[in-house]
Amino acid sequence: MDKMATFLKAEQFKMGNGFVMHGNFDVGREVLKWIAIATMTADHVGVILYPTYDPTYEVLRFIGRLSFPLFSYLIALGYESTGNVKNYFVRLFIFALVSQVPFSLAIGKGILDYLNIFFTLSFGVLFIHFYKKKSILCLLPILVSFLNFDYGAYGILLIGSMYILRENLKLGIASIVLLNLPFAIYLSPQVFSLLALPIILLHNSGFLKIIRKSKGTNPYPAWRKYFFYVYYPLHLTLLYLIKIYYFQ
Repeated sequence: MDKMATFLKAEQFKMGNGFVMHGNFDVGREVLKWIAIATMTADHVGVILYPTYDPTYEVLRFIGRLSFPLFSYLIALGYESTGNVKNYFVRLFIFALVSQVPFSLAIGKGILDYLNIFFTLSFGVLFIHFYKKKSILCLLPILVSFLNFDYGAYGILLIGSMYILRENLKLGIASIVLLNLPFAIYLSPQVFSLLALPIILLHNSGFLKIIRKSKGTNPYPAWRKYFFYVYYPLHLTLLYLIKIYYFQ
């Protein structure tokens, strides 16, 4: 009886910390993912299809500031729930390589001029992993991010801050605010990424953590698990084709 109680307590702890229990999935986490995808798409539509002087560009870019903090939080949740950190990193890194050509074409840069967000997300996983182990190797992803990663060192540190948020709410909020403070000082639009924090806190507090029992044994089938991975290079390719055929 004591062993069963210990097991159930452990399972409840896993659910509370972002783990998906067998036959169940977190609907709130799924909602965050779709908000992140929608705001990212809006951002890319603005960057790829509209000139910077167009008011539509400004509006879409403003909306897009929400996407990266949400993805950073989702990466922290993914790290907590993965059964294999190495596979998680490799999967993200493979899609970084796959996405680089459509990303470069879409934004009009050379193939190595600017590295897409999957590089940032994958090395963010490494940062969390080494940070958790209190290893000096956590500095490595930060240094590598200077190779023109999307969001650079800020991106890696924001992912790390989201992990800290999961472990220590007050310290996590403080680190996120401090990371964005320079943007407020220099009046950069990136400061609006802080508007994603209330949404993240709603999930982290449990308000948006809606656990629903799945009809099947696998709450996250392959199509749901890999949708974003595939969507990222595909939507960039589509926007690039729209750009060259209709916006030039």
